[in-house]
Amino acid sequence: EVTAEIERLETILADESELLAVIKDELREIKAEYDDERRPRIIQDAGSVTREDLIAEEEVVVVVTEADYVKRMSLSAFDPQHRGGKGIIGCRPKEGDRVSTVFTASTHDYLLCFTNRGQVHRLKVFELPEMGRTARGTSAVNILDLDDGEEITAVVNTDDVDAGSLAMATRNGYVKRTAVSEFENIHAGGIRAVKLEDGDALIDVEVTNGDGDLLVGSREGMTIRFAEDDARPMGRSARGVNGIDLRGDDEVAGLVATDPDDDRDLLTVTKHGYGKRTPLSEYRKQSRYGQGLIDIKTDDRNGPACSIETVAPGDGLVIMSESGQIMRSSAEEVSAVGRNTKGVVVMRLEDDDRVAGVDVVDNTGGKSAEGDADAAGVDADAAGADGDEGDGGTDAAEAGAED
Repeated sequence: EVTAEIERLETILADESELLAVIKDELREIKAEYDDERRPRIIQDAGSVTREDLIAEEEVVVVVTEADYVKRMSLSAFDPQHRGGKGIIGCRPKEGDRVSTVFTASTHDYLLCFTNRGQVHRLKVFELPEMGRTARGTSAVNILDLDDGEEITAVVNTDDVDAGSLAMATRNGYVKRTAVSEFENIHAGGIRAVKLEDGDALIDVEVTNGDGDLLVGSREGMTIRFAEDDARPMGRSARGVNGIDLRGDDEVAGLVATDPDDDRDLLTVTKHGYGKRTPLSEYRKQSRYGQGLIDIKTDDRNGPACSIETVAPGDGLVIMSESGQIMRSSAEEVSAVGRNTKGVVVMRLEDDDRVAGVDVVDNTGGKSAEGDADAAGVDADAAGADGDEGDGGTDAAEAGAED
């Protein structure tokens, strides 16, 4: 039998037409056994695939330290807590370093990152390294061209700046508005956003529509509200005008932009983890460069104010401490009280820890049972009577010419 099979195969190999006939027969057998409908689809070329196309879109928390380490984490890694909770670890800075900035964004967002030196850089969020909660992060100099001692102090989402202006506030109380169009072409090394005096620093940046109001809050708990057109638009190389009359060693803590008929609340948080909500209607409009009104008490318990934000029902909060603790909560958990009050505990901190920053998110996605039992309701010393108001006035001199 073996000899006969060998002879048959040799006969086939010796005759090309016989060989092709055998191949056709075997292919027909294979087709009959395995034939089914085509599974791959033939489509037109969809174009090149970018790195962004491969990144899942999700909300993330971005953390930056004073030593310029940066990372991003999924917002979903942090369950909401009642106010007064301690949060969970979100970063472990190296010895001698501490968290300086926290903000939330989508992985597909493009951001304008403003630094304390008055520079602005453009950044794609997905370019930031994704790391775990206990990781320190990666040096930001690998991502942004930052100088020694330069820190990110404010972030603006480019989705919010199709038109209008960007309002900026500096530590020494200067305010400036610059058209969004001046920030369209930002090269890799960044560009100047505002001219600063020696010893001054850029603190906060907000998007404005041209006919709203600006509120500037100070570390000593004063807040002034004035029409944004009191600060005329200037170029990127200008310093701006006096926005708030700071007394003694007081400094600007934050800036918010609002509409005259805005019915939201002003959320103020202090370095020691206390805070409050007060209706924006309680902050009457003044001329710029006044002392403003007393917003929150800044005694030994509260410490200085460190953040002001506008919040509405349903808004969530992300609060981070300098040591790296992150607490996610609801704005409605923070008691609504009047001006010149002490507020309630928002985040419970260790004795040597302080609040680094606060950001507002759309919602908290629910609440957990974590947090302290006394978190519901108003602390006994939360409320107080309205205090004295500072006088208003306008600085006649524009501070800084355009180059």
